Amino acid sequence: MRKRDITVVSAVMEAVSIIFAIAYIGLQIYYGVYYHVQPFKFIANILVLVLIYFGISWVQFYPEKLNHIPASVCEGKIRRYSLRLLFLVKFIFTAGLLVPCVFDVLGIGIRDAYSLIMVGLIIVVSVYYEYRIITELRNIRDNK
Repeated sequence: MRKRDITVVSAVMEAVSIIFAIAYIGLQIYYGVYYHVQPFKFIANILVLVLIYFGISWVQFYPEKLNHIPASVCEGKIRRYSLRLLFLVKFIFTAGLLVPCVFDVLGIGIRDAYSLIMVGLIIVVSVYYEYRIITELRNIRDNK
């Protein structure tokens, strides 16, 4: 991500997402050791987080890849919307993984609907920002 794309809010959200990810990894290790979970299970959980987190982070460096548009078109509002989408999805994803992990460590069960709520929240954020991006792309196309 370019230096000019970093705002105070995005830097704070990134820092909080990193803290959530580190806390999730620590709690997964704690949960795995304390409850004698097979190492493969909690390593697989950690690996999923790491791969998705770094995948989203890679797309943040090249937000034009998100919508398969040229870098010259991915400027202004389109770039801001793309980056906001990625920041929010990463934040919701890490927070969504951390909450059930905390409850697992505390020995409290979470209803299955929690996963659907998290997925629904990611979908709502994605649809909203993609709609905004598509609207901007149409405005650019119509103005030419």
